[in-house]
Amino acid sequence: MPLHYDEDYHRAIVTAGEKSAEGRWRMQRERISQYKKSGALLDIGCSSGGFLGTMKRGSWELHGIEMNASTAEKAKASTGAELFVGNAADAPFPAGRFDVITCFDVVEHVYQPRQLLGKVREWLKPDGIFYTTLPNIDSWEARLLGTCWYGLELPRHLSHFSPRSLRYVMSSLGFQEIAISTPASSYVERSASYVCSEFLEKVGISPVPMVNTGPRGFASRAVRKVLRLTLIELFAAAASLAGAAGSIEGIFSKFDLKASGPAVTSETQS
Repeated sequence: MPLHYDEDYHRAIVTAGEKSAEGRWRMQRERISQYKKSGALLDIGCSSGGFLGTMKRGSWELHGIEMNASTAEKAKASTGAELFVGNAADAPFPAGRFDVITCFDVVEHVYQPRQLLGKVREWLKPDGIFYTTLPNIDSWEARLLGTCWYGLELPRHLSHFSPRSLRYVMSSLGFQEIAISTPASSYVERSASYVCSEFLEKVGISPVPMVNTGPRGFASRAVRKVLRLTLIELFAAAASLAGAAGSIEGIFSKFDLKASGPAVTSETQS
């Protein structure tokens, strides 16, 4: 696995997570606050701590899991979180340790997702919540783009989920569904790079890997901005309304929170 996650890959992920972090992670913070205001929080695949850093101002005890040692050190230094470096399934956390466990765009990367998700359930407190995001294999764009859909991201993405299959897996492991949705999101822009790469290869030109392309010029950034704010956002919004946007957002509990009362809702914690 480390062969597919070189320094260029980690550098790209770090940049994406840290760039405008407050805005980048705003929706995730708001979603968590609907159920929990404080407690022990574990972010699986925390990278350099972009998300964890935005949770510092709350009453949170921060923990993270990151497989790259140098990236983990950066997360620890910037957030003060307790970090485990290595395979998430090997983390030695005790049962019932966390109020919230987050896992953003990670489950699709692991060889044995059921094993990881089983660990998540074990680590959650009885009223804890698990919040995950991952690509939607049943999205409009996945059907349209086929093998050029960026969400496939071979060979790093090993498992692919639809809302239906995610619901099935989580139910089979004993999780209770709180919410599953496909928020307005899209991989179309990045998928376009795959389409271009495929064309270049067909005409005998070796494309430059996306993580090595370097900064874009002003004209390129301007065109991308216009397309993103018009066609791509409209497409993503329509797909979201149809339950077929590019990514899935799932929130689950260890037990049925409705049956156990409103103890974890934002109203009762405020």
